[in-house]
Amino acid sequence: MTQKIQLQEAFKLALSMVLFYWLALTMDWDLPKFGALAIVIISLSTTGASLNKGVMRVVGTGLGALAGFVLLSWFSQSSLGMLLATAAWLVFVGYFLQTARSGDTWFNAGFLAVAVWSSSYMKVDTAFHFATTRFLETAAGVLIFTLVSALLWPRNSGPALQQQGQAIWQDMQTLFNSYRQQLSTGAIDAETADLRTRLAGEHQQLLATLDAAYADTPTVGAKKRSWEILRIKLRAFGSAQELWRESINDCRELPLDELLPGLTVALDILTQRLKRGRMLWEDQKTDIIEDDFDDTTLLKEIHLQVDKPACNALSHFQQAALMNFVIQLQALDQNSRNLLQTLRVLANLEADNSLPAHTRPGDLYQPSFWNPERLLRAVFPAACWVVGYAFWFYVEPPGGPAIPMMGAAFGLMMVMAPANLFGLLIVLLLSMFITVAPVYMLLMPSLDSGFGLLALIFIYTMVFGYLGGRSPILKMGPLAMFVMMVDINNQQVYSFILLVTAGLVMLLGVTIVVIVHRLLSPMHPEKILLRSVHRFLSGSARIVDDLHIRQPRQQQQARKRRKRVFETAILPISAQLLSIEKNLDYELFPDNTPEKVRHLVDSLQAVRLRMQTLETAYTTAANESPELMKSLESIDGKWRNYVSDTLRHWSRPGHRENRVRLQDSTISMSEEVERKLDKLQSDTDPGSIDKQGLRNVYAVIGSTQSLLDAMQELGENMQQINWQQWSVARF
Repeated sequence: MTQKIQLQEAFKLALSMVLFYWLALTMDWDLPKFGALAIVIISLSTTGASLNKGVMRVVGTGLGALAGFVLLSWFSQSSLGMLLATAAWLVFVGYFLQTARSGDTWFNAGFLAVAVWSSSYMKVDTAFHFATTRFLETAAGVLIFTLVSALLWPRNSGPALQQQGQAIWQDMQTLFNSYRQQLSTGAIDAETADLRTRLAGEHQQLLATLDAAYADTPTVGAKKRSWEILRIKLRAFGSAQELWRESINDCRELPLDELLPGLTVALDILTQRLKRGRMLWEDQKTDIIEDDFDDTTLLKEIHLQVDKPACNALSHFQQAALMNFVIQLQALDQNSRNLLQTLRVLANLEADNSLPAHTRPGDLYQPSFWNPERLLRAVFPAACWVVGYAFWFYVEPPGGPAIPMMGAAFGLMMVMAPANLFGLLIVLLLSMFITVAPVYMLLMPSLDSGFGLLALIFIYTMVFGYLGGRSPILKMGPLAMFVMMVDINNQQVYSFILLVTAGLVMLLGVTIVVIVHRLLSPMHPEKILLRSVHRFLSGSARIVDDLHIRQPRQQQQARKRRKRVFETAILPISAQLLSIEKNLDYELFPDNTPEKVRHLVDSLQAVRLRMQTLETAYTTAANESPELMKSLESIDGKWRNYVSDTLRHWSRPGHRENRVRLQDSTISMSEEVERKLDKLQSDTDPGSIDKQGLRNVYAVIGSTQSLLDAMQELGENMQQINWQQWSVARF
């Protein structure tokens, strides 16, 4: 952000604050601090981001006010009833706070319900006035800042979207080239793991920027459906690329250039598609994009021809590994074509109706609406509320019912965006006593006119709004404490005790949250990791158990069951492990070093990807070649039982350190499969062999062998982890 833009944004913020306080003082509003706080919070870098955050805040305020009314009307005469009912509401809010794209809505819905109770304790008749006034003033603050932001030097999200997209495209090209290097040399760059993590974060950032661009960039809003499809296609391409990478490892010993003569050409086409996609993305900076590049060749499907004589010289398992590689490369080919076509639609080189008719095409397994880990995290703000309530009820500290309110607020904050609460508290207290207290106690009492007061507000906001361009904490801390502690209104009072009490309330609230977090063992990152690993391994075993041939109707029901298991136990492991890995206390658990944890996470990710490949291959084979699959059912049952037993064995904490050797057992089963397939081909007329069915069977065999290889690596990495050290209680 340039110095000029910093000044412009600071001026817009200061002008919005002055206009709002002028309106509030003119209308003699009781609680203008909440509208001013809304202005401070929604003052983001672009108009669309500010509008989205403002709308979420207003909606959340309304929802929280309604919930507060209902709780007071039902439980105002029962302390225990109010305690439990509010705790239940916080659990409900905390759960959806983690799943919805509009997290601020749920945060305000939870916090305001508690604030309505806190402000009206022992005076229930004031609850309606508090809630409606706060809603009105919050809406007024949001409206004023939105108008000022839109009329004075408006900044839309288009440039940020463009910049983030270029970064994603650059990283996608780098990652693909790294995988090509792995295919040719067998080695991969050390930075590849960090690159995958960075890409996941960039996708999330792109999602937030897109939401803002829909509101402030007309060209993006007009093609919202296409942009949503692009976002999902980017994710689908990334998933297909990772599955293809896993298949590379299974073909390390195969002469792929001889077996697939057109492989280099196919990979070159994929590289050209990524380059062309980057060109289209960069060209969107201009209003008119000329179609001076022929994409017809790039949009054609890649057909890989297998050298049959060379392929026939391979063992059945080698042919299966090759088939798995080809299938994953074809999936990558399809996803890259879809991605390029979507970019052409966004560049106005194709019509919108050339994309699929459904609005949101997505992956086969989307994250589930239900997740037990989210429910456990949602209990945390409720526990903070209960502890704060008990502390206030029995100790009776200064601040009264504000103590449990503050505990619930910081608890919700930890669920929405985990942070260092003591660091945040220090910033707020320093802001209160270094920047706010002198203005509040020395300057404001000397002002004798409304003009002087508004001038002070403007100058104070302008200074810290400008500093906020360098660091957001320099804006949020001083401005939030100013509007909340000074509480400017027509019945202005000055009290140093008020500042001290507010500081004590915040200190007690943060202390309660930290203590609850430390004592609530299931919230510790190592305990979350243990549960995630157990759920993942148990879920994988259930999926493997469910993979067998059935009647078509039963097959559909089994597919739905596996889908639910994937949603709740398999897919969430990726995001969970990336988050947990950063929060582990490695000094507290010296045996489990970052390198060991990194290897464990990578091997679990590999098993997840190969489990997904196996499930897809098995479903295809069961639907298209059921008779051929039944001929291998006896061997297939042994594989399934062995894999599921191993996964269940690992899922039990007491058995994780016992290394289960897979190599000997897999060799014996591999030999049995080789003999069975040799007999099948010798007993069948070559002209009557179902080539597509045999292809499907090879895909299943290759996916199974690939899964066993990943499990072998997982077993070795699990043996390096001191599970007992993570399992022991901290207290």
